[in-house]
Amino acid sequence: MKFFLVRHGETEWNKLGRFQGHTDISLNERGLSQAKETAKVSSEWGLCAIYSSPLTRTVQVAEEIAKVTPMPVSKEPGLMELSLGELEGVTGQYMREKWPEVFAVWRSNPEQTSMPNGETLVQLRDRAWQAILNIEQKHSADDSVVVISHNFAIRSIIGELLGVPLEYFHRMSLNLASVCAFDSDERGRRLTGYNSTGHLSAENR
Repeated sequence: MKFFLVRHGETEWNKLGRFQGHTDISLNERGLSQAKETAKVSSEWGLCAIYSSPLTRTVQVAEEIAKVTPMPVSKEPGLMELSLGELEGVTGQYMREKWPEVFAVWRSNPEQTSMPNGETLVQLRDRAWQAILNIEQKHSADDSVVVISHNFAIRSIIGELLGVPLEYFHRMSLNLASVCAFDSDERGRRLTGYNSTGHLSAENR
């Protein structure tokens, strides 16, 4: 079985450096262009199913892919981004100023951070990975599926796949509209691609 993990494209909050979390922000013009380019390359993946976080910015990508490979979009709550609680909509600089202790732990020991009235990385990893396991159970070995999700969620999934402790979370980077891929079969799971942006035009990378 083949998994293609797609991060959504740009929103205005991405452009402004504001944390989005569960806030339901739409793609901006550049993000929609990125989604169309991602959909175009997805036609080569032999997809049999489309799974998406239910947030608008990921559903918009899923809908573009569904235009190329017509099929229903299955919305999976487990694929949503980390809930940031009181930090939704703030910038990194504002976080440093208003929540200095949270910021310090987030940078040094991210696995120990609990977002104010939000989630922990452990909670995110557990629910996102469970979503992947649930998808696996629905498909056969020859199937290929696409999963459209978010920065922290996809990094958590890949970290779990590779057995990377959450304390090293910040050693991974993931671009907007990038694609990761892994295989899953009787031999186990193997990462085959990470943070690919080769399908995007120069102005959309």
